Amino acid sequence: MGREPSGVVHLAACDDDPHDGRIYSGRVSEPATHHDVRPARARDLPLLAAIEDSGVPVFEAVLGDLAGDPLAAPASSGEDRAAQPGFVLVAGDPAVGFAHVRFLESHAHLDQLSVHPDHARRGVGAALLEAAAERAAVKGHGSLTLTTYADIAWNAPFYARHGFVELADDEPRTATQLAISEAEERLGLGRHGRRVWMRRVLRSHRTTAELTAFLPVLDSRPRDVGVLRAVVRRPATGEREVLEVGHLDVADGLVGDSWAARGSRRTPDGSAHPDMQLNVMSHPLAEFLARDPERERLAGDQLFVDLDLSHDNLPAWTELRIGGAGGAVIVVTDQPHNGCAKFIARFGKDAMSFVNGPAGKPRRLRGLCAKIVRSGSIRPGDEVVVVRPQG
Repeated sequence: MGREPSGVVHLAACDDDPHDGRIYSGRVSEPATHHDVRPARARDLPLLAAIEDSGVPVFEAVLGDLAGDPLAAPASSGEDRAAQPGFVLVAGDPAVGFAHVRFLESHAHLDQLSVHPDHARRGVGAALLEAAAERAAVKGHGSLTLTTYADIAWNAPFYARHGFVELADDEPRTATQLAISEAEERLGLGRHGRRVWMRRVLRSHRTTAELTAFLPVLDSRPRDVGVLRAVVRRPATGEREVLEVGHLDVADGLVGDSWAARGSRRTPDGSAHPDMQLNVMSHPLAEFLARDPERERLAGDQLFVDLDLSHDNLPAWTELRIGGAGGAVIVVTDQPHNGCAKFIARFGKDAMSFVNGPAGKPRRLRGLCAKIVRSGSIRPGDEVVVVRPQG
C-alpha cells in the first residue's frame, strides 16, 4: 500500500456513476487542478496497472534500486481488482490515479492508492482518499484500514494528515488482517522499513461514558418474557441476510447459516462447536452501538432479543422458548461469547473493552452462546419465554 504523494482537489460524480449520482465533496488546493473522481468503468481498468507501476521510481529515489524486489513486481491488473468485493475509483479521464477498496469481513480496506507521478502533488491522491472514505461509509462500513510504511513521507504521514491512526501492536486483528500481514512478511516488505496498520473511523463510535450511561436501559429489560426482534443469517463470511422467518434445526443450527462451515477453535478437530450454534445479543444494545438500523446486523449474531441476558437472569442451561407451542427451544450454554477484532472494527475499541469489562461480562453485553434443543420456525415479534434450570 502506498506509491502516493499527496494533495486535494475537486471531486464530482459523472452521469453514469452507479453510485446514485453522488457528488463527492472535497476542498480545492491552490492552485486548483480538477480531476473528477468516479467509479472505474471498463475502459479504465487496463490503465490501472501502469499507473501503479509508474510509482516504482518514486520509491527508488528513497529506497535505492528495487530491481527484483517485490515492491517493483508488476502490479495487479485493473480487471483483477474490479473482480474483488469492494470498489475501484479513478481520477481523471483518462485515469491518472485510482483507489481500490476491498470489503473485508468487518470493515473496508484500502488495498491500493496510486497516482501517476506526472500528476503528483496536485491533490489527486487526497481526492481519491476522501472519495473512497465517503463511499465506504455510504456502503455501511464503520472504518477504513490500510497497511503502509511508517516513515515514508507519502505513506503513513500522508494518511495521518487525513484522519488515519496507527493501530496498536496489541490490538486484536481479524483473520483477514493477519493474512495480509503474513503475506507482507513473506514478501519481505519489512526490509525497507516498519510496516503499520492504520484505521480511519468513518462513523462515530459510542464512548465508554455513553455506554455507562446506557446501562440503566439494559438493566431494565424484561427478565421472564422477552421479544425476538431480529433473525439474521450469515450465508458466508461478511454476508448478512435479515429474515422474516428463521428455521432452527437441532442438527444444522439456523438453516442457511454458515455456523457448521465456520468451525471452531474450541474443538479438538476444529469442527463446529455444538454448544455455539447460535449467538444471541441484546437488541437494545445493538441498536445503540450501530446508530443506523442497517448496521445492526453487522454484530455477527443470529438472534437479537429484548431480554435481560445477564448471568444472573439466564444461568447456563436456561431454556429460551421462542414462538410458543409450535416454535423452537434453545438452551443457553456455558461457552463465553467475547468481543473480538471484528467487533472493534464495527463498533470501536471502547465498545469492545466495555462489553468485555467488569460492567459488560456479568451482563453478557457481547451476547451469549446457545444450542437448539427443539427445531422450529421463529419470527421477529415472537415471545421469548425464560425457563431456568431447577435446583
